[in-house]
Amino acid sequence: MMGSLIPHIVIWPLLLAGMLQTPRLRTLALRLSPWATFPALLTALFASHHEVIKLPWLLLGSEWGMDLTGRALLLLTGLLWGLACWHSRYHLPPTQQASFFSWFHLALAGNIGLIVSLDMLSFYLFFTLMSLASYGLVVHTRSERACYAGKCYLIFVILGEAALFAALLLVASTCSTLSFEAARPLLVQSEWLDTILLLAWIGFGIKVGTIGLHVWLPLAHPVAPPPASAVLSGIMLKAGLLGWLRLLPLGEATLESWGEWWMVLGLLAAFCAVLIGLTQRDAKTLLAYSSISQMGLLTAAVGLGLILPHAWPQILTTILIYSLHHGFAKGALFLGTSMLMHTHPISRKWLLAGVALPALSLVGAPLTSGWLAKSLLKTQAMHAPDHWEILWQNLLPASAVATALLMARFMLLAIRVKPDETLPIPAHIHSVPWAILLLLVAIMPLATNWLGDFEISLSLIINSLWPLMFAGLLFHFFYRQAIRDTPLNQRIANLAIPPGDMLAWYEHSIRITSARLHHLLDRKLPCWLQKTRHMLLRKLDLSAWSAHLDRAEKLLCHWPVALCGLILLGIILTRLIPLANQKLI
Repeated sequence: MMGSLIPHIVIWPLLLAGMLQTPRLRTLALRLSPWATFPALLTALFASHHEVIKLPWLLLGSEWGMDLTGRALLLLTGLLWGLACWHSRYHLPPTQQASFFSWFHLALAGNIGLIVSLDMLSFYLFFTLMSLASYGLVVHTRSERACYAGKCYLIFVILGEAALFAALLLVASTCSTLSFEAARPLLVQSEWLDTILLLAWIGFGIKVGTIGLHVWLPLAHPVAPPPASAVLSGIMLKAGLLGWLRLLPLGEATLESWGEWWMVLGLLAAFCAVLIGLTQRDAKTLLAYSSISQMGLLTAAVGLGLILPHAWPQILTTILIYSLHHGFAKGALFLGTSMLMHTHPISRKWLLAGVALPALSLVGAPLTSGWLAKSLLKTQAMHAPDHWEILWQNLLPASAVATALLMARFMLLAIRVKPDETLPIPAHIHSVPWAILLLLVAIMPLATNWLGDFEISLSLIINSLWPLMFAGLLFHFFYRQAIRDTPLNQRIANLAIPPGDMLAWYEHSIRITSARLHHLLDRKLPCWLQKTRHMLLRKLDLSAWSAHLDRAEKLLCHWPVALCGLILLGIILTRLIPLANQKLI
């Protein structure tokens, strides 16, 4: 019964987006907007497992359905998008809501559609819809910073879509199918496997925020409204992760070199993003780098799955739980930042205490959702080869220490957030979406009841507690040093890597390359073309060619040459005539 709702959960937000373009229906559409994800949430909770709906009339024959991966991410989508939509309804100025929700519902439809799509063409179209509609969320304020961030975002989106289209085209042509499930086993034998994996890393890696392809994220998060940042970080990044889970031959074969590539880049992102994030002065920019770091751990987990196909079912469960944890925690942090920007009837101390809960969860504090997710991730690392197991067992606690320092820095920035007097004062009821997210973060550890082998033990709690305590001591030491007025401390305090970090280097490289091309095309190329033209004219001089032809004609006029030519022609004909007769017979 619920399976038949799958097409409608995509149509409903599209219908709301269309209603917002009609003045007579705009007010009704705004009232219905908080319910945009309600059908998707019902489907995630009650749709039957592994049900596939075939739509032969759509595109080249679409397949929509629900599996374990889709159910988990659809649940996250239904909750996080719905709560962000509810929050936006009361925290955005009324004059901006129609424009915001138009883009919001289009991006939501794309997000839901790509989750339920089991064929490549439908997935690609919904992925593109979500990516392009999100541009409207990034440039919502129309400020100079927003337009610049939107331009950078759009450039990377187009690059990613091109790489993704090429990857899916190669998969469809080599495997002769558009179904992800049918293509994965065949992909291992493809001669284009390495090319497909590289294109998939680029196409989906841009959305995930893989190191080197992440530069749009720290620019987009600060300028987008907090509810948009919540869904950008909490669920849209997972669209790239879902693409990897759908396309890569995970659980089919051992791809050690590619698995190591994913793991190295993931772990590199986990630590480099923290180092850059610690230099940021804006809370939302810092949260963007936190997302890059957390998605780095998920990227490394995908690499672990490429190396260990026999352990893939357990690794997949860990990835999904980690995705739910990160989505709820990061959504709560962004909505909490939005709450701090308003003059709120709730005491500011209570708001900061509420913000601290998801921050501690991201660190992996005991008995939080982050503790559950990171404990499972550490457990799966035990299946890795010896050198990788040792590395994982040491780097995971180190990443917890790094995240703790980053969250401590975030709390300092959150304390300094000044309420904007021009924004409307929300009522107590308007805090409900944020409170629900905090509740979800708090109750996620109860999932241990259905995880089977996972058991809460004192050693697990102690192992998750010491990184937090060590980070607290480090932060206290550095904070005490920072408040001293010395020239070195002043230089350290002024140290700030601009949001986008590597983007400045990219832009510099592009400027140098374009300047050299301009010099080549405007100066060197015309000179070279002119020289080539003169050389060709000399070669094609008609008077010289006519002299050569005259000499050849005079040579042929001599009878010995003509006689030799006739004899040669006769020999050729005597050889060809018998062959022609044989073919006729």
